[in-house]
Amino acid sequence: MKIVYLITKSNWGGAQKYVHDLAVSFRGKGVDTVVAYGGNGELGVALRQKGIRTYSIGAMVRDISFFKELFVIREVYRMIQAEQPDVLHLNSSKAAGIGALVGRFLGVPLIISTIHGAPFREDRNFFSKKLIYFFTWLTCLFSHKVITVSKQDEADIGAMFFMKKKVATIYNGVLVTGLPPQRVTPKSRTMHIVSIGDLTRNKGYMYGLEAIDYLVRNGHSVQYTIEGEGEDRKKIEEYIAMKKLGGVVTLLGRTLQTNNQLHEYDVFLLSSVKEGLPYTLIEAGKAMLPVVATITGGIPEIVRHEETGLLVQPKDGIALAHALERIVVDRKYAKGLGQKLHSHIVQNFSFSKMVAETAKVYGLIDKINKQ
Repeated sequence: MKIVYLITKSNWGGAQKYVHDLAVSFRGKGVDTVVAYGGNGELGVALRQKGIRTYSIGAMVRDISFFKELFVIREVYRMIQAEQPDVLHLNSSKAAGIGALVGRFLGVPLIISTIHGAPFREDRNFFSKKLIYFFTWLTCLFSHKVITVSKQDEADIGAMFFMKKKVATIYNGVLVTGLPPQRVTPKSRTMHIVSIGDLTRNKGYMYGLEAIDYLVRNGHSVQYTIEGEGEDRKKIEEYIAMKKLGGVVTLLGRTLQTNNQLHEYDVFLLSSVKEGLPYTLIEAGKAMLPVVATITGGIPEIVRHEETGLLVQPKDGIALAHALERIVVDRKYAKGLGQKLHSHIVQNFSFSKMVAETAKVYGLIDKINKQ
């Protein structure tokens, strides 16, 4: 059996981790897995290190360009025709739209699209949202099955015409073995806050920075670290300079190491405007960190307000600040939130469960169960 995964971008993010983990896992179970993507980013490097064959589709970028799309369609057509996959697993809007159309034309037996956060929930104008909604529906229509990573996405996609029987939720999962490692550096009075994610508008970093500025102006000792890269970096740097937060905020760029060091921080901040089911939040729970996050996408399915973390409405920097302030002031309360979130992650977001449920969608469940 052969599975081809197709994704728009090859930088490292949640959707890329999902593709990487599935491709590596199923290859380990004797399935021939191939991954195609736009660009030449970290995803390709990580896959080749694991022995996964890859295709770089050079013309495929996130922004839409009519003439470039013709080249992308041609390259995707040639790739699928050459590989003859039994399963074509599509990820991210652009790759999924083109892949579903080409896959149907070439008669791929099983086409699956994973929705990593409904794209029509992005912060865009009314007409853009309607157009994105229409093309998302077309993509799902051409797909044989649709995987969503949250119940919120399942409800949104399932409400579309002819979609209800196609769609099912499979939560992202991570490997959790025992308790997280003990921190190396001793805790201090300063509260160390961390965020991980691309520097894009969807991540809402400007609201997070507004919250940090509020804490500093109100006399709280905090340090804020952001790991990620993206088109909003200059805007973020300008805000940091304007608010004189240079001694408080650190922009690490993209290191791909921070997930392994989360236990060294005190609190995880997710200020997103739009999300699917963020891996970073699951990793924070794995590291037993208290979390402050926004109510968008599948986040409330991970963080239960006042039980496994604190939730606020998106685009509200002051609400984020007040939630962070509760954690800064009451370390015992913060520790309890982190412990409960860790238990919730262990019980509901396991890697083995994600793989087993995806294998069932592929029609491989008997093979997986025998191993």
